This record gives sequence, C-alpha cells and structure tokens, in this order.
Amino acid sequence: MRLQLGPPGLFEPPEETEVLVRRYQCQRCDAITVVAPADVLARLRYRGRAVVMALAYLAEGRASPWIREQVSPQRVLGHEGRRAWRSPARWAERARALWPIRAGPDDGDPRSRARAAVRSLQSRAPSSTGQLLADAIAGALLGGPRL
Repeated sequence: MRLQLGPPGLFEPPEETEVLVRRYQCQRCDAITVVAPADVLARLRYRGRAVVMALAYLAEGRASPWIREQVSPQRVLGHEGRRAWRSPARWAERARALWPIRAGPDDGDPRSRARAAVRSLQSRAPSSTGQLLADAIAGALLGGPRL
C-alpha cells in the first residue's frame, strides 16, 4: 500500500487515500518491477493529477497557499506552511523527470517552467477537449517514467 494525497478527480476536494502497489521480482535476473496505478509518481506522496493541477495553478500565477488549499488535504500547517508552499516550484523543476516531456529551458523561473510542463502534458492528451487542465491531466496519465 502507498499513501496518496490530492484530489481524486478534477476540481474535487483533496483527500488522503491508499493505493495498492505491487512488486514483482524476475526469477532469472532478480530485477524488481513496481506496478502501480497511472496516477502514482516516483518519490512523491501526491497524485499525478494533483501535481499537474498545482503546476497549472502556478503557471496562472496563483499564490502558493491557495494552490496548497486546492491540492493538499493537510490542513494543519506551521508558520512557513501558511506563508508559502515550495512544492509546486520543485515539481516544475522536476517535470522532465516525472513525465517524458520537453519542459522548456532550464534557466526559466518556476512559473515559466510550470507553464511549459503543462503545455507539454496537454500536447500528449489522446484527444483534445479544449480544456487545458483536463487535457494536461490526460496527457500525464498516459504513462512514462513514473516509478
């Protein structure tokens, strides 16, 4: 089981859930393969859709406490947590490691990196709905190097 944080769907309230993650070991070479739902990202407690939502909100220029309120189910925060949330900027920096995308220049600010990542994920959507956030989430759930 693995803990997952974030909204289960687009514009739903964030929650804390557990998902089943299975590990399989190759009998020939002892390699281990991890199998998890598409929404699970490597070394992150947040769902993939929660990260995409946070990146989209960061690209819009939303304040980090507002982003946290939309994405995180955790309501008890320390002094620093009420003032700022650094995770969306970190996720913007790691976007290319989280998904197989080209997320723009390395020297951009977090907002421009987030914008580039969301647009790259949107372009991966199987069919366009015309809604940036919905298409970006669909593109993120397609797969790639997650675990």
